[in-house]
Amino acid sequence: MKGIVIVGPTAVGKSSLGMRLAEKIGGEIVSIDSRQIYRGLDIGTAKPTSEEQARVKHHCIDILDITEKSNAGWFTDRAHEAMEKIRGAGKIPLLVGGSGLYLRSVTRGLFDVELDPSEREGFEKGIEGIATEELYSRLRSSDQGSVSRIHENDRYRIVRALEVLELTGISLSDHFRRQREDGSAGMAGLVWIGLDMDREQLRARIARRTEEMYKAGWPEEVSSILSRGADPSCPGLQALGYPETVRFVRGDVDVRSATGRIALLTGQYAKRQMTWFRKEPEVKWLDAEQEDLLGTALNVLDRGHGT
Repeated sequence: MKGIVIVGPTAVGKSSLGMRLAEKIGGEIVSIDSRQIYRGLDIGTAKPTSEEQARVKHHCIDILDITEKSNAGWFTDRAHEAMEKIRGAGKIPLLVGGSGLYLRSVTRGLFDVELDPSEREGFEKGIEGIATEELYSRLRSSDQGSVSRIHENDRYRIVRALEVLELTGISLSDHFRRQREDGSAGMAGLVWIGLDMDREQLRARIARRTEEMYKAGWPEEVSSILSRGADPSCPGLQALGYPETVRFVRGDVDVRSATGRIALLTGQYAKRQMTWFRKEPEVKWLDAEQEDLLGTALNVLDRGHGT
């Protein structure tokens, strides 16, 4: 077994299971989380505490300043380095997280479509002034697979999907499908476990966790970052929930509005995560609320599911 992958929506309990499995089998965790990579974003990203990191070694957290941009290719290199280091120490890497694109890049290889720069420039000029709503409508009529993964306000990813379709004649979803088929050999030796739970219960858990994060000092964390001169528009502070917390800290919204908005956005994100991960055929899905989750997960490992 080359490693274990634990996926599922945010707040479902992936980190907890990953910790318990790592302690049981002698493993180390590679965090597949596009937010935990940032130094200083701790409470709002549910980053493992210092006590948890003392129990089980974590990799790929606190590796970027909030002013720096990340991408799947750069992250994949860091994750592969961590996995090699863990295996070299005779331990098992556990890839734990909910960032679908990063995980796919790490396990299957980076998705890349080479497009002619001049054609890209022409496409960009052709959509100048067109509302994001209209672009999303175009995507809905041409690439339902991408619509299920991309939020209606995410102009960057909407434009990327339309650009790929326009310049290659193949939808972004089809490119991803071909990548899954071509990259299946790279999956050998990984055991995939997915955690899920009832939608209503997950939403309630997300709402509770958001409120607990605020009580634990999320606003103070953001206030401290801003007091050191950080620009609210920097990449790190665009992470889920942070723009809303910036507005709360500045007095633009009250705590109920901020936490309610964050819980709503997080629930929408969780839905998109499940849409993404349900397309991974190797995943053995488990009920996150079952009585003996650890025992069931260990049985999955014993059976070598997905190898």
